[in-house]
Amino acid sequence: MKKPFAKLLLFSLLAALLSVTGFARKHEDVQNISNRKVSGKIFGIFPNLVSLEKEMSLGQQVAAEFEQTAKLVEDPVVLEYIDRIGQNIVKHSDAKVPFYIKVVDTDEVNAFAFPGGYFYVNKGLVLAADNEAELAGVMAHEISHVAARHATARMSKGQYLQFMTIPALFVGGYWAQMAIQNGLGMGLNLELMGITRDSEREADQLGIQYLWNSGYDPNAFVSFFEKLQEQEKNKPGKLAGFFRTHPSTDDRIIASLNEQRFLTEKDNYIINTSEFDRVKARLQSIDNAQKSEESNTSKEQKRPTLKRRTEDGTPDPNDTGGDDSSAPKKSRPTLKRPSDPADSNPKP
Repeated sequence: MKKPFAKLLLFSLLAALLSVTGFARKHEDVQNISNRKVSGKIFGIFPNLVSLEKEMSLGQQVAAEFEQTAKLVEDPVVLEYIDRIGQNIVKHSDAKVPFYIKVVDTDEVNAFAFPGGYFYVNKGLVLAADNEAELAGVMAHEISHVAARHATARMSKGQYLQFMTIPALFVGGYWAQMAIQNGLGMGLNLELMGITRDSEREADQLGIQYLWNSGYDPNAFVSFFEKLQEQEKNKPGKLAGFFRTHPSTDDRIIASLNEQRFLTEKDNYIINTSEFDRVKARLQSIDNAQKSEESNTSKEQKRPTLKRRTEDGTPDPNDTGGDDSSAPKKSRPTLKRPSDPADSNPKP
């Protein structure tokens, strides 16, 4: 084994061991949020090979590819509200890039962020949340992935281990293609977004800190997580998308509750707002109207049609099944009885 590779492998194993044993609690200075550097070094010693500018460019490319296949919610009231919540959390986070926040028109309960601040909240997540703090908790978790640069950190680890050069990351739009081609219909590639056990633990910790720093009840994410777990037990598979990108384990819940012990207690926390209730009701109304329209369209397509036949009994090739009032009417056959008077003008 080559010495450089052996050294890298040793650092990797050591980092994994420290993470599992909880030797050191990361990101302790919660009073200095937004001034901290939470992205860290690769294997504790090496820099991230991808610059912030390149990361933003990569995220823009992936987001553009994704939006070609996704259906987005376009209601301005819903979009402004979701964007405002997200931007407030970003303001109270350690993120170093601007965020572009949109709502995806899907019932899947989830949210996800591409590198460089391209953030998507699913309609299903808004409808599943009982209050604004729960919604903000999931959003804070996803914002944490971007703040900690998990996606490009994972790419850089692979580059260091394989001794590859940085241009290989971006040849032929490979990462954008992977982001679209992988995942359950949503084009989500977990490696691209840096989803690993370690990154999930860190995003949980940072997400709770950001939630607290934004004025929300830090327990909201945990309670929402527990609620979804219970729903998944009752109806397995219904929330598969959320648990695919957010591995559900009791250890994560315990760690999240433990993190709250290190946060200074505040006199008041935001749990819900009347605006959340109004926007959720508006989104539900839009969703119901949309599904009703789709249902009516489907019924129209399935309605039987009457086909006319020609005199020799074969189907009329010009008959589309519709009611063409401009077409000449053919005389209908009549029943002749013996008592009926003879036709004064019989046909030859």
